[in-house]
Amino acid sequence: MIRHVAVFRFVPEFTSEQREHWMRLLRRLPEQIPELRGLSVGTDVLGGPASHEMAIVADFDDLEGLDAYNRHPAHQEVLRISGPVKASLATVDFEIPGES
Repeated sequence: MIRHVAVFRFVPEFTSEQREHWMRLLRRLPEQIPELRGLSVGTDVLGGPASHEMAIVADFDDLEGLDAYNRHPAHQEVLRISGPVKASLATVDFEIPGES
């Protein structure tokens, strides 16, 4: 299994309403992208100095599934919204041995 983790910081102009809309679109992705086995999205609850504002954790059977997710039009729409307002993005994609 491949786990994709993305953490975000956004510009202040990205309003809470816009963020909620963006997260709703994210939460619908498993219904639209068959290769997406699981998805969690949420906002940071601690607000520490090293914290990011939001995180996504997505699981795929393999790298081909991750690639299909990245290219899917529903995911592209999510990126179209977050791209102009992200101040920082960090991602990690790693294999979970023995999981599938």
